[in-house]
Amino acid sequence: MNTEFYISLSSNSNTRWKDHVTNWLQTIEKQWSRFDDNNELSKINKLRIGDTLTISEDLYDCLYKAHCYYCLTDGLFSPYLKKQIESHGYQKSFPFQKVDKTSEKFEKPLLNPIIFLPNKRILKITNEEIDLGGFAKGYIVEKVANWLKYNISQEFGIVDGGGDMKLWSNCEKEWIIGISDPFKEDEEITSIKIKNGAIATSNRVYRSWQMNGKQKHHLLNGQTGEIAISPIVQATVVTNSLSDAEVAVKLCFLQNNLEHQHWLEKHHILSARFIISENEQPVWITPRGKTYVH
Repeated sequence: MNTEFYISLSSNSNTRWKDHVTNWLQTIEKQWSRFDDNNELSKINKLRIGDTLTISEDLYDCLYKAHCYYCLTDGLFSPYLKKQIESHGYQKSFPFQKVDKTSEKFEKPLLNPIIFLPNKRILKITNEEIDLGGFAKGYIVEKVANWLKYNISQEFGIVDGGGDMKLWSNCEKEWIIGISDPFKEDEEITSIKIKNGAIATSNRVYRSWQMNGKQKHHLLNGQTGEIAISPIVQATVVTNSLSDAEVAVKLCFLQNNLEHQHWLEKHHILSARFIISENEQPVWITPRGKTYVH
């Protein structure tokens, strides 16, 4: 994940949570990174077709949820694109600006690479490999937030993992969350007031690089494995579930506005979206309509 976390809770809460949460995050960082060739995720990716493996409860749960969204989006969102993203040059953690590579060959992703078995076991049925990426970050942010909410600070709190957030409040506490300009990260372009919910943001500027004279970024079409082509530069989705938000924000780059709205309505996801596109005014999109930001 290579992510900094910010956590703020009510002043009435105790501090017993800090070591527990820190250890939890460090374990996830190590065991779920695709850049580590000797962790739990790598064991899944090294499985031969037909082999099974028992994995940890958290990784099984995260991967299963990601697979469910993979099905709900007809593969547009996919956790099975490790080979493809590496073929595009994303083979190490950011920051980097250029990749010296000539070959971009990869196969079109195959369908349903894994079967989920009882007792936290998985069965490998194709050679696709897993990259949980931003979905894993959102999953753990939400899991930490829910644990803190129900065990440490029911009054209010926020967990922010690199701009992906889960917030709660059962009192007058209201959060004001700024959304950064993708080209000037120190400047806010808009903000939102929120008491309860989740926020996910993605853009094609920060994690971008040059390879073979082409501009690349980290957002892929899960059906083709190709770089997503979109006029959208940055998208933010505000909704109740951070997992919903993580998937919906990626779909902003893969669907047009009508397709995206239809998908949200079909799956009963009430949301607000803030979209920054090339040569257009930034706009908030909600079920009530559009509000442009000047």
